[in-house]
Amino acid sequence: MTTTAFLFAALALVLAWCLVPSLWVLTLPGVPTHHRTAAARSFLGASLRGLLMLPADLLAPLVVPLALLQTRWEDEALPRWARWWGNDVGINGDKFDWVPDPVTGVGVAQPVPLEDTPAARALCYWAPGHHPRSRWARWIWLGLRNRASALALQLGHAADYRQPVDTWGDPATGRGHAGWVLRHHAGAYQLHATRRVGSICLRTNYGHKVDFTTWGRPVLPVVCIALSALAWKAEPSPAAQS
Repeated sequence: MTTTAFLFAALALVLAWCLVPSLWVLTLPGVPTHHRTAAARSFLGASLRGLLMLPADLLAPLVVPLALLQTRWEDEALPRWARWWGNDVGINGDKFDWVPDPVTGVGVAQPVPLEDTPAARALCYWAPGHHPRSRWARWIWLGLRNRASALALQLGHAADYRQPVDTWGDPATGRGHAGWVLRHHAGAYQLHATRRVGSICLRTNYGHKVDFTTWGRPVLPVVCIALSALAWKAEPSPAAQS
């Protein structure tokens, strides 16, 4: 196979893979037909945006360490040249106090403590034992877990909180609860589906992050996870919940 033929074959496979969520959403039971077709179109647009951010996504594990060499312990953002690889919540994770803005009422994240204490390290669930401001924790957060999330935000869909969020399926869907849920807000759709295979959770998260409306975010980032594998999180037993 020539290089050109290989590239065309790879492109065809990528495009076919991007079509899967759009075809899947057309089969979802209980969703009105016009919303299924609108979601399919929305997912095609999200696929194109996902392809645009794919290079930045793949480069994140390599670019973020270089950016962190120019990032101080007390900083809350990466250098400007690396802004695509930043995070709108913060480069130091998301486990911190939120204080409502006195004007908008939207929650504003308070900075992660500067002091290196056991309490501060306990916040770092994505890199246990490390301070959220350490280079290792920041690399895990920005270079692996949330790759190019600032770019995903730039390619996102504007929220309009005068409009409701429509939901079909099982809203409890997650890493410990198999199922699917389709959400719609202001023309943006999100399909979140999980399935348990042994100790593995197969997850689909596609479209735009409509679930971010619960945070009052002005923009819903694009998300194009057609399939990923995570550790399954067991649901708490009824006795534990009582």
